[in-house]
Amino acid sequence: MMNTKTLYRGTRLALGVLIALYAITTQAGKLYKWVDEKGQVRYGDSIPPQYARQSNQTLNDQGIVVERKPAAKTPEQRAEEARNKAAEAEAQRLRREKAHQDRILLDTFTNEDEMIMTREGKIQAIEAVIRITNGRSEKLKQRLTELKQRAANLERAGKPIPPSLVSEISDSRHQIEQNRAYVKNRQSDQQNIRRKFEADILRFRALKTAEAASEQ
Repeated sequence: MMNTKTLYRGTRLALGVLIALYAITTQAGKLYKWVDEKGQVRYGDSIPPQYARQSNQTLNDQGIVVERKPAAKTPEQRAEEARNKAAEAEAQRLRREKAHQDRILLDTFTNEDEMIMTREGKIQAIEAVIRITNGRSEKLKQRLTELKQRAANLERAGKPIPPSLVSEISDSRHQIEQNRAYVKNRQSDQQNIRRKFEADILRFRALKTAEAASEQ
């Protein structure tokens, strides 16, 4: 058991600490609490500079914590926070954009048949352009064959090939190549339309199912 003398000394020590804390808070108006590099809790009317960036607390004259200041963030933490903030902002933007697209989808079509008809209409319109372009290419190929035959005849006759004929052959080849690239791009457009409408139809179906469920 603790004897009377030991208890008396402990009481005096605790009383001394309270008196010291009261003196500090009375003079300075604020008391700060922090932890030093050894893990010891410290008190004072100001925080030493080496601990200013660490977490600390402010106490009132009754020893009650009135403010908690977290430790200053490291550059890495600030960078990570900025990345997370940017990612969340982008996610919110995508959600708003998706909601807007859903609204347009529902406002534009009333059923899946309309979507299929619209898809086929777009594809057929491009197909018509492709047919026209291929027709032009066939005529250019025929013309190129004639031009090359003329050039071959001149060579066999030992005559020079006029620069205009050389230029016309080159231009025909260039136009044929341009038409080939144009048709390839339009065929790619058709594939993109198919993929887009396939995704839109699935989304439209899901939205309509959700609407029906919410009405029940």
